This record gives sequence, structure tokens and C-alpha cells, in this order.
Amino acid sequence: MAQFDFSNSFNALTGHDPFPWQQRLFDECFSQGEIPPAVDIPTGLGKTAVIAVWLLARACGAPLPRRLVYVVDRRAVVDQATDFAETLRKNLSREELAPVRRELGLGDDGLLPISTLRGRHIDNREWMADPSSTAVIIGTVDMVGSRLLFSGYGVSRRMRPYVAGLLGCDTLVMLDEAHLARPFRELLRAVEDGRTGPTAKGTDAHTGSLSGPAARPSVPPPFHVLPLSATLAGETDAKPFVLDEDDRDNATVRTRLEAPKALRIEGTGEGRELFEALGDHAWRLSMDKDGTSAERPTRVLIYCDQRRNAEQVEDHLSKRIKENKIAAKTILFTGGRRVYEREMAGIELADHGFIAGRTANPDGPVFLVATSAGEVGVDLDADHMVCDVVAWERMVQRLGRVNRRGEGAARIQVIDQGPPKHDGEAARHAMVLELLGSLPPMDTGGVSASPRALAQLQETVGSEKVAKASTPMPLHPALSRPLVDSWAMTSLEEHTGRPEVAPWLRGWVDEEPQTTVAWRSYLPLRFESTRANPIKISENEIDAFFEAAPLQTEELLETETRRVVEWLKKRVRSTLKTLERNPEESADVTTEGLQPITPTTPIAFPLNGSGGSELPFSLQEVDQLGQNQLESRLAGRRLVVDARLGGIAEGLLDSGCNECASTIEDNWGKPEEAKDENLRFRIHLLHRDTPWECEDPWQQVREMHYRVSPEGTALTRLVIEKYGRTDSDEESRAVSSKPQALSEHQEWVAAEARRIAIALDLEDEDRLMIEVAARHHDDGKGAARWQRAFHAGGGGPYAKTAKAPNLAILNGFRHEFQSVLDAERSGLDGLERSDPRLELALHLMAAHHGHSRPTIRTDGCDSLPPTQAAGRAHEIALRFARLQKQWGPWGLAWWEALLRAADQRASGWHKPAPISAGDRTPDGSGPTVQAETLAADLGKGPG
Repeated sequence: MAQFDFSNSFNALTGHDPFPWQQRLFDECFSQGEIPPAVDIPTGLGKTAVIAVWLLARACGAPLPRRLVYVVDRRAVVDQATDFAETLRKNLSREELAPVRRELGLGDDGLLPISTLRGRHIDNREWMADPSSTAVIIGTVDMVGSRLLFSGYGVSRRMRPYVAGLLGCDTLVMLDEAHLARPFRELLRAVEDGRTGPTAKGTDAHTGSLSGPAARPSVPPPFHVLPLSATLAGETDAKPFVLDEDDRDNATVRTRLEAPKALRIEGTGEGRELFEALGDHAWRLSMDKDGTSAERPTRVLIYCDQRRNAEQVEDHLSKRIKENKIAAKTILFTGGRRVYEREMAGIELADHGFIAGRTANPDGPVFLVATSAGEVGVDLDADHMVCDVVAWERMVQRLGRVNRRGEGAARIQVIDQGPPKHDGEAARHAMVLELLGSLPPMDTGGVSASPRALAQLQETVGSEKVAKASTPMPLHPALSRPLVDSWAMTSLEEHTGRPEVAPWLRGWVDEEPQTTVAWRSYLPLRFESTRANPIKISENEIDAFFEAAPLQTEELLETETRRVVEWLKKRVRSTLKTLERNPEESADVTTEGLQPITPTTPIAFPLNGSGGSELPFSLQEVDQLGQNQLESRLAGRRLVVDARLGGIAEGLLDSGCNECASTIEDNWGKPEEAKDENLRFRIHLLHRDTPWECEDPWQQVREMHYRVSPEGTALTRLVIEKYGRTDSDEESRAVSSKPQALSEHQEWVAAEARRIAIALDLEDEDRLMIEVAARHHDDGKGAARWQRAFHAGGGGPYAKTAKAPNLAILNGFRHEFQSVLDAERSGLDGLERSDPRLELALHLMAAHHGHSRPTIRTDGCDSLPPTQAAGRAHEIALRFARLQKQWGPWGLAWWEALLRAADQRASGWHKPAPISAGDRTPDGSGPTVQAETLAADLGKGPG
């Protein structure tokens, strides 16, 4: 085991010395491969730095999972964990951390793979590129949870097992503020127990366990959960990792624990609305004590439970600022806002000093008005705060967002808006007030809401009162093996036993149905040049379009379905009236070449929860459908609307806004020189005579006819490019700037599979199995039909060609199916027919593009009659069932991910690592001449 000085390395990584609890977590837990039941540390004392502790323990050789997934409960505007991970990534390049880089096995660039499942780094897939690499993934409950359950929002069905396999094995999930996501915490525990607990006892899959084989508990590597929370006390019987006396003796810890926060409670006042009381108190807190000045740079945070109240408070304060003519500013931070604008708002919050640790010098008072969107996941810090009364766990979150570092003297004004009408909510409201009133008094007036006072209060009053003041855990369904098996059958478009995963992530929550809206300039449409009305296209074409240009989290605005429908109908009616008054006005479009909007033009494309599309709505159809009809059609859906419909202002739905919406396609309307390096796809509208060549590392993945002649010839076309070579579909990856021989490609993949297997320290027999499967996974591409469809020339057969395929010739032919047929007939070199690993090798070959779970198409198979081909496909499906029973859902998906990662790395711009002279070849005898030649050629990169 490598040895480092933890304190010095931690300082080099993070920029500051570790707190005593962080040193203790390393010494007593992580460095020994031990993961505590929970880490229960007060807000402001570096819980996020657990990532750094894990990273250094991994570098020391501790047997901890390779992937760390940091989960925050809300899609917050600024993700502290992302910023922290980026700091680690940057600081790892420092010279004194070279040993850490080396022991972590980072690549030539020394960069720690970081991926976020929203915002920056979205879908960069760094964490998926190499299953043997250390990686950090950051996401929300919904984004991580859905992917873990083979149902990732925005992830194609073929990629879902790849993602789920890597998340469900060799992964440590750190759940921040775990008390706010209790159903999800229960789900994670069920996955963890099913992967490790029952396995050790030899529990068989027949019993419904989620586990894999008892004989090899470390293959696949286990899945672990670590809840992080400042308010877990009383929620679990297991003893969490907490502060001790050494921590309390630390000057910085003591300062933050005892941060002065004087809290007072009063009602709204007779004749005053809640928004007036909140706004007026915020105004007073921004003034000097004599009440004569409101111009000093004070940061005041106002929390409102309802979005309507927040908007009213912001408007109320804006009017007072205007009336008093002072240099002050208001910032509104609510839900129901497009993620891109919320990300941009993070910059504004930092510029005005509302992000903890950021310095700013505003000209005057700044008022931040927030709803629950600003309670969790946003590292807010303010001088003073005003808020209404909410459940206890939310009050604790709010109190932690003021004077976080103990460097000031915060004043907190709680406005009691009166008890809710519902008896249960009224009792909770009264208990929250009782707990707040039980806090210790301060000499300066009010009661103390410091972290120490809150912790002592919860210990004093007991868990029963805290529970009565808190939101009860939502009812949630149990996780069972049959359910996970149904979700894991990802090649089935429909499955009657496959429910939506939302209740397993958040429970059965009594909330209004939600709809997510995104705006796009380019949509899957087709027009005949002599007709105004569009040509109807199939749902399959729409699916293919959005798989090639998938929705990115930055584009999404999620809010109540009712509000979306009201907004959509108003925008449609406004557009129809404009067309009636002046039909020519529809031709005034912002994107050159787009067909003008008409009443029959599809302008809204619903996408269902499983990623598939439904037939789009035209202006006329939206106008004719009733409110209830539209709500039932759009509830729980994503809705992609034509950017020309407008209706968005500052990231919020605005039915009165007629301006064309900015979109991710035009880089949010930024000038050409301000290119977004994280843009993952591009769409071009091109004339038929315009030649197009992609610039490396972009590649063309889809082309659609847009305007066609009466004979069906393309006059203009939509060309979609993706960044890099991380595509999941064979048609995309099989197109390369330089043809590549099939034998060469398969040796590349075999070499990469061997490298991954060695890095994972797999047994020799398992290394052999994965390498043999890799060497034969594309044998089916040698079929004459595949070679013709991909325009292969002489000297073949080829695995990569320079031209897009003729899909009509391909006729649905799956080369994986043919590869398995060939292997079953001729055998696999290095694997005896009696070898039990042969079954797994055959499945990995069949599933390396996400099919065969359990079904695979047999169209275009020329080597067997249709009935025999169907019978062989049935055998492949049964093999999947047997192996899933043996390895468990995540275990089998993990094995698939190893081969798929090797294939993608050898097929793409990821450079395969060199083969060591000591690496074993399939017969176990050491490097062959061919292996040595490959090793010498690896520096050239795949063709």
C-alpha cells in the first residue's frame, strides 16, 4: 500500500488543512477500506471534502470503490460538489501530487475524470470511458436514481445497461442531505444490501435477492452507500461518524459551530399580507441600526415557501428601491426556471457574495428572494435572513445559509404566517414554532440559531418532537428483484411489468403533475417544396432524431403541467392571431432556411419517460384540444417546442414574450467567438449541393431530409454531428475518416479489454473470457450484407468505413447476432465448449450494442431461414435470463460495460493504453509476436 502524508496531500488538493474529523475519517475508516454507516457533520464544516478523503485513500491502495457518485437532492443553480471536484482535478496537476496521480492510475494528461449529470460536464461520459479508472460523478436524486434503475432520463435504451452496470458496481454513492431524500436513501440501501449482504450468506437468486453469485462476492466489485447529513440524529440505529472533542477544540470548527445567529419570531401583523411582512423586515435588516440608511452592502436572504409569494416579495422590494432611489438590487431565485438561466444566476449570486467563500463588494444592499430551490445544494451565505415557517428539516437548511463561517452577527426574522388549514400540517407548524422557541436565549435579544444550539436542541427535545416537526417520509414501494429484472430488459420497448421509477426515488408524493419544456430551432420535420403543409413522418424517425441530438439538462425547464398547458395555449393563440392578421409575418424567421410556421406546422413534440417520442402537436391541434386533454397528454412528459414560439423570459415561462427563444443549438445566442466547449452536438441545415465534412473530433451521426422535391429528392437536409466518438449506435461508430480492417479493429478491442481486465485485477480465466469475446465481437461484420451496406471496398472485410451506411441494404441486420451464430458454429479460440464462461462471452458479444436484453432483431440474416433465426434469437434471450439470474441485474450489466468500454475506446478518440510485456495472451503463455506488434503500434491510435 502506497503511503502519503495525508495532511500535506489534503492541503495540496483542497488548498486548506483538514479538520480533525477529516483526518480521523481517513485514518480510522477510509484508509482501512471501511465505510461508516453515515457521516453526520454540521453544515459549513466541509462535508463535501469527503470526496478528497476518498481520493487520497484510493491513492493509498485502500479497497474502496473506483467511482464516487455525489448526489444532491435538488437541481441547484450552483453545485458546490462540482466546484470542489474541479478544484481537486486542477490541483492534482501539482508536482507534489505526482505520486497521487500515479497511484490513482490517471491517464497521460493526469486529469481526474469528472462528469455531472446536469450543468457543466453534462454527458461528457468521462466516467464511462474506462471502467478501471478512478472517477467522480455528480448528479441529482432523479438523474442518478433513474440511471441506476436502468431507466435514465434522457439516456437511450441501448445505453441504459452500460450506465446502470457502472453505477451499480464498484461505486460509492455519497448522498448529501440524506434526510431530505429518505425514499432514495432506502432504495440505495436495498441495492447495497442486495449486492453484498445476502451474497455472503449464499442467498440464491430464486429467493428474490438482488444479489449476484455467492462464490465470487468481489466480482463484480461491490456497491456502497454513505449518507451525508447534518440532521440524521435519531433516524438510524447505526452510529454515524460525528464530531468529537478534538473537533470542538479546533478554533475554526468552534467559530462556525458558535456562529452568532439571533432569531426572532413574529406574525405578519394586522392587515398585512405575508409578502409585505417579509419584504418590510428584509428592508429593515439592510439598514443601519439607527434606521437612517439602506445603502450599505448588506446581503439579505428572504425565503418563501410559495413561488407566488417570492415573486410578490421581489416586486415589493424593487418598488421600494425605486422609490428611495438607492443603489440596491434584488435577485429572484425560484424553481420553474430553465437550467441554463439558473446556472447563469449562479454567477450573479457569486458576484454579489451569496456563495460561501466568495468575496464581493456590491454597491449597496442586495436582496436574494428564494424558494425551496435555494435551500439544498446551493452553498448560499448571507448576512441576515427573513423567512416564513416551514417544516423543521427545511428550517434547519435555511438557518444554515446565513453567517456560515461565523464571521459576523446575523439577525434572522421568522414570520409566522399562521397555521395551515390541514390538521396534520397545523400540528407540524405548531411544533416547529415550539422548537424554535426552545432555542437558548441570547444576551443581545432573540434566541440562538447557531449550529451548536440546533444540535443541542435536537439532543435535548428528543427524536419524537423532531419527527413531529418534520415532513413525514413519503410512502414508497419496496425494491424487489422482479422489478429490477423488468427494468433491466431494456431492449423491450414496452413491458407491462415495468413501471415508472419515480416512486422508488421520491416516494408517492402528493404533488401536481410536472412537465419539462425545452426549446429547439431544428426539429424533425419534412416539407414538400410545392406544398405549405408538412409531410407526416414516423415516430421512429422522431426517435432517431432525438437520440442523435438528445436533450441536455441545460435546456430543460420543469414546472407544473397545468402551468405549461396554460402557457402553451396562450402562446399558440397569440401565434395564430398573428398569422391571421399577417400571414407573411410567419416567414420572418430567425434561422435561415427554416420553413415558415403555418397553422398545421408541428410545433410541440412530446417525449415520454422512456425516451420515446409521440406524434407532435400542430398549432391547430393545441388550440382545439381542451385544457384537461392536454394535461393528460403532457403530464410526466418532456415537451420540445419550436423556438419561434417564444414564451420564455429570463428562463421563466412568459406567455407574453414573442421573441424567439435562445437555444443550446445557437449556444444560447452568444456570439460566434464565445463557443461553448461543452456542446455535445451540432445541427446544420444544408442545401443538397453543399458538401459537408466534419472537423475532428466531430462526427456526423444522422442526416434527415428537410425539404424535398415532389419526387422525394432532398433539397435541404438536417445534418447532426456529435462531439467525439462516444456514440452507442453501430451505424455512427462504424463510420470513420479512415477505413479500418475488421481484424485490426478486433485486435484493438481485445488489447483494450485485456488492459481493463488487468487493471481490475480479474482472475486469469475472466481475463481470457473478456479478451476472447472482444476479439470476436464484430465477426458478424464480415457478412456480405454488412460490407455492401457500409460501402466497403477491396481489401476487406472492414469494421470501419468512410461513408454513411445504406440502411435499406442493411435492412435491420444486426452484426452481433451473426457474430454469435458464427461463434456457436465454430467455437471461440481459447474457450472450450465445456467452459462455463463461454455462455457469458457469447452474451457479451450479443449485447455489445445494447441489444439482447432479451431481444435482438433477426432481419436481414442471410445465413438462416427466418424461422430458424427466430429460434436462435429465442435462445439468446434465454441465455440473458440465465446469466441475469446468475450475476444479478447490475452484475451482468457490469460485465457488458467492460466489453462495451473497450469497444468504444478502440473505436473512438480515446487512445488505448500500451500493452505491458508481461501481459498474458489468450493461451496464457505471454506476449505473442502479434501482441508485441500491437504494443508498438498503439501510439498511432485507432485508424
